[in-house]
Amino acid sequence: YNQTAVADACKGLGVVLIEWAWRQQGLVLAPGNPLSIGGIKDLASRQVRVIARQPEAGAQILLEHLLTEVGLAMADLDTLDHPAMSETDLGLAVLEDKADAGLAVASVAHQYRLDFIPLHQERYDLAVRHRDYFEAPVQALLAFAATDGFKARAAEMPGYDVTGLGRVVHNAP
Repeated sequence: YNQTAVADACKGLGVVLIEWAWRQQGLVLAPGNPLSIGGIKDLASRQVRVIARQPEAGAQILLEHLLTEVGLAMADLDTLDHPAMSETDLGLAVLEDKADAGLAVASVAHQYRLDFIPLHQERYDLAVRHRDYFEAPVQALLAFAATDGFKARAAEMPGYDVTGLGRVVHNAP
């Protein structure tokens, strides 16, 4: 879906998409999953306080898509008044019992020792203009990401896979 979004948003800008990582997205829940949430449908079928992300966040777009797939909408959920501005904020809201559930990456749940229900695996890409791809800063970033140290650190983050990092996945004119 990101190739279409980039093609629409960057028409005529000459953008290349570079694979960065695959990552696991899912529901972040309180330790032990006290409300016995099993999936997206359960967010509306129980008294679950859901923390959303800001409307333009990828996790929020994914949550709305997953809700639509099961015949639900954000209006069917008991959402907190203010969205989380980052996945870290979302994890902390669940940890601090301000929310019962939210959608984020697996590494956030792991970091805060929260429960996690995987729902979707997505490819996370970098969008770079053609003219910048060959410039020193982008090449330095890609060279750093190819180091053993970077790969070892990435391997410590649950839900991430960087084996295809640096592969060009879309090359728009």
